[in-house]
Amino acid sequence: MPDHIKPKPHQIEVWAQLFLCPEDCSRIREFFVARFGVKPNRVIRNMHLTVYHARRPMPGIRTGSWHVNLILRASETRFMVMTPGGENPRPDIDPAGRSVGVRVHKRSAAMRDIQDYRKQLLKHETMRVLGPRSPSTATSSAFGARYFQPHMVILRPGSGIGRDLSLIGGPFRETLGELRFDRFVVEIARKQG
Repeated sequence: MPDHIKPKPHQIEVWAQLFLCPEDCSRIREFFVARFGVKPNRVIRNMHLTVYHARRPMPGIRTGSWHVNLILRASETRFMVMTPGGENPRPDIDPAGRSVGVRVHKRSAAMRDIQDYRKQLLKHETMRVLGPRSPSTATSSAFGARYFQPHMVILRPGSGIGRDLSLIGGPFRETLGELRFDRFVVEIARKQG
């Protein structure tokens, strides 16, 4: 391919995600619709934990979809607004107008398995890929958000939920029990624009 039409490095994104099984996606949707009156189209359909994201081509990455069986206890999640600093309530952030999801508690029993999936990508962070950046670790990312915490978006903006996410978190953890992730997907996407 001639140099003048090769995509720029920042136009290529590498994603690694653990997908929640369809049955548990449905259980979460029903929970929000029945208990909190959220419209079904405000609940994400293909929920997934983001394990790794890089805005660079990474030679040697193997893309594909693999069957897995990872269990995350809902009790080991905490709700957050999907914005920088969204882990804690802030008067300037209204959850109803933003994406909302859960982050995995750092002491979760599932964290070791999540980190094992993440390590499959970290080994491809060569000096050529990183440039002047420090490599990613279990808790930091070379690209994107500096601090790595596995998270899953559940609600789209406009869900209409209230400002106090603890009123949702308690019932969510009590009602949903275990959440099962059944696919690990690694893909390379070309960013439009």
